[in-house]
Amino acid sequence: MNKKKRQFKLGDSVRFKDGQVDEDSGTDISGWQGRITEIDDRCQLFLVAFDSVTLKSMSREYLEDCEEKGLHWSMYYIGFDDVEPAEPRDTLTAVKKTIKELAESLAWVDFGPEGREINAILGGAKGERAQLRAWKKYLQKSLKFPFRAKISEWQRPGAPLQAGHRVRVMGIEEIDEWYGLMVVVKKGSKFYLFPLCDLEAIPDRSPNHDPVQLYAVWFANK
Repeated sequence: MNKKKRQFKLGDSVRFKDGQVDEDSGTDISGWQGRITEIDDRCQLFLVAFDSVTLKSMSREYLEDCEEKGLHWSMYYIGFDDVEPAEPRDTLTAVKKTIKELAESLAWVDFGPEGREINAILGGAKGERAQLRAWKKYLQKSLKFPFRAKISEWQRPGAPLQAGHRVRVMGIEEIDEWYGLMVVVKKGSKFYLFPLCDLEAIPDRSPNHDPVQLYAVWFANK
């Protein structure tokens, strides 16, 4: 029986020895610490679930790289001979809380550059209402009112505004529980309250186009 397996058992805390490097990203993982959750005798590997201290120390670049590649950042397979004993530094409750917080902050990474922009705008805001407030703050700074837009989504039959109609967006009015950010739009001589998520700023080269489109992507996938 392997000596390292005799020394460590499930649940033991271990520290990665100095000189350890993650092959997928080139990240130095020396000193990372966690608890053994699985022992693979055949491959001589431990599966280590990282503690909250290690999780909080991980760089944003490493976390995003793992997300984009579909790799687990909360645990790691490592050889029997590449770890050493360590004292626990936290509780399992602290680990679960940290994983939840990090997962929420990485929710949009799968969307590539757009996802990273969305995460930056949300700034860690939790809950849809708080996230809508973050969007409102960002868009009020980013958009230049009034601006031209067209209705990009289907509307109920008989509604005064329909897909394809062109309007002038005057400003952000309020946050609606169901429709998100509501803006005041003008068509002809009439004004309407309308959901921003159903609008597309025009023309495409307009500086307002991308921020409005980014919000629409978030709203459709939240």
